[in-house]
Amino acid sequence: MFRKSLGISALAGAMALAACGGGGSGGPAGGGGGLYGGPPPTSPPKQNSNIPIRQAVAGGPAFVNPSNRHTLYFLDVDTPTGGKCTGGCLSVWFPLVPSQGSQARDGFTTVNRSDGASMQWDYKNHPLYNYSGDNGPDQANGNGIPFAGGHWHIARPTT
Repeated sequence: MFRKSLGISALAGAMALAACGGGGSGGPAGGGGGLYGGPPPTSPPKQNSNIPIRQAVAGGPAFVNPSNRHTLYFLDVDTPTGGKCTGGCLSVWFPLVPSQGSQARDGFTTVNRSDGASMQWDYKNHPLYNYSGDNGPDQANGNGIPFAGGHWHIARPTT
């Protein structure tokens, strides 16, 4: 007899707990917020741009490609209207091409590459590139390399 009433009590308790779990429609009367009645979790807003993001690289703040966190670089003799990285240079240094819907902000602009091949992200009149020698985040293997008539530098925020 004791076992039977214990089983019934356990079943009744489980049903009571399940009834407290919410499961409403999410409307004003439904609660819909999960176990404690709060609002349902939301995912962060989707970024519809691949604008570079700030991250520590080689001991200091730098800009990285948001899709893979690889360091971004600029060529000190390159300009938006007179690009020096063309031809074979582009097989080593990959332009950061803006995704559809990208908009300029915080010193970043999108420019037409001087060779007419595509658009490219630019930071304060320096087109931005990824280096083929970087294989992961927080690598700066391209910094200081003399190439294409100039030197490559990590793209860092300026004040």
